[in-house]
Amino acid sequence: MFAKAIARCARAPASLIFFAHLAWCPAPAFAEDHGERPGAESTKENNGTDPTRVSRTVQFKYEYLALRDNFSSSTLRVLYTQPLGNGYSAVFKLPISRVNVLGNEGSGLGDVSIQLGKVFGLNRDGGNVVQAEVYSDTATRPELGAGNSILKATYIRAFFLQSGAIFAPSLVQSVSLQDGDERPKTNLSTLDFYYVPKMDDPRNLITYNPNVNYNWENGHRFASLAVTLGRNIGPSPFGGNYFILVKPLVMMGGDRPNKWGVELIYRVIGF
Repeated sequence: MFAKAIARCARAPASLIFFAHLAWCPAPAFAEDHGERPGAESTKENNGTDPTRVSRTVQFKYEYLALRDNFSSSTLRVLYTQPLGNGYSAVFKLPISRVNVLGNEGSGLGDVSIQLGKVFGLNRDGGNVVQAEVYSDTATRPELGAGNSILKATYIRAFFLQSGAIFAPSLVQSVSLQDGDERPKTNLSTLDFYYVPKMDDPRNLITYNPNVNYNWENGHRFASLAVTLGRNIGPSPFGGNYFILVKPLVMMGGDRPNKWGVELIYRVIGF
């Protein structure tokens, strides 16, 4: 199964070489004492925008997507993040979805995923993050999932700018782990340019996510832009803080799988 996934990655040479380099080169030690940083977050605040900061988090996210051909999907995702120590973390994601295609209007379980992450090389100027996420083929109906188990590998390089902003470009490679005749295989490369400006009011947050995508299976190219607006609405009785966020999304290009979307997010961080 994994050998077939690696073979598909070979059709994306830059991604394969890049992740192989990360796997074989020794990583710098993780800085346990982070200290005050010139990024968008200090050690006293955590609003979830710094990819190098790992905190215990629970998140409920409602996502609406306007698909092609006037179809749509809506998904409620429950996410739980657990720090594991020494820069490691685990994220569990449970989606409940509804897609109005194939005559089905009811909701059902989507593809459940588990993500493992590692932060390394962290200092006052920035840090590195590697993540591996596996989506299991758990959807209760074909239109609610990919019809295949998928591996999603991510490398993030975060820069803490002197202005207090964060610039964290990332490279993401998603590949199918199984062969299936009924559903298209996944082999998608994404280059994302994540940016977090520093806000005058630390209770507010905004992030920008422009990205470009290339599908190695069919040669499709498309781009998207997502903007997240959020606010800290106060401390949680269990510790940490509550946040509410809205994230509109627009996709561009003739090969785009979706037209536009929006996410409504409720998040508890640091409890």
